[in-house]
Amino acid sequence: MSGFYIEVNKADIAYVQKKFIGAEKKVPRVLRSAINQTATLTLRKIKAGRTAGYTMSASKFNKEIQTQRANLGHLDATIKSQGRPRTVKEFKYSKPKAGVKLDITKTGLKSLVNSAGAHAFIGPGGKISGLIAQREGKARLPVKVLHSNSVPMMVEKIYEGERGGQGNMQPFIEKTLHEKVMEQVEKFL
Repeated sequence: MSGFYIEVNKADIAYVQKKFIGAEKKVPRVLRSAINQTATLTLRKIKAGRTAGYTMSASKFNKEIQTQRANLGHLDATIKSQGRPRTVKEFKYSKPKAGVKLDITKTGLKSLVNSAGAHAFIGPGGKISGLIAQREGKARLPVKVLHSNSVPMMVEKIYEGERGGQGNMQPFIEKTLHEKVMEQVEKFL
C-alpha cells in the first residue's frame, strides 16, 4: 500500500490564526477547505499522470486509489493506493503473426523476447488461458505469466515525477496548499 499526506505548514496556520482573532471557530473550517481542495487537485494531477504515462484503463486505475479527506477533527488529507501487480493483458497490446507486442508506459509497442529467444504469447487454455505468458527457456515448460507494476508503484512513480511528465509533485502540493489557504482566508473574511 502506498500513500502520502497533505498537511498545512506552521507558518500558514499562524497566519490563519492571526487573521481570525475573535473567530477561532472558523480556523479549522478554513484549513479543512484548503486541504480538501489541494487533495482534489493532487488526485486530478495523479490521474492525468496515468493518462500521460501508462496505457492502463482509467477505471481499473481509479478503483485502487482512495482519498481520505480532512475534517474538522482531523486536519490532514491522505491519498492512498493499494493493489496487486497487474497482468500485462490489462495494458495496450497487439498480437501479430508471431508473439505479442506490448506497450505499458506509452513508449510504443515492443516485442517481448527473453534471453533464450522465447517470444511472449497469449495462453490458449488451462491456468494461463487468455493471459500473456512466456516460456522461461527453450523447453515447452515452465511457462510464466507476465506481470507489470502495481497501481501503488505507478502512483509513486507519478508522484516522484518519473512518469507522467509532470515532475516532482511535492513542490506543486506545497504551493497549491499555500494558495488555497490564502484564498479561503479571503473567502471567509
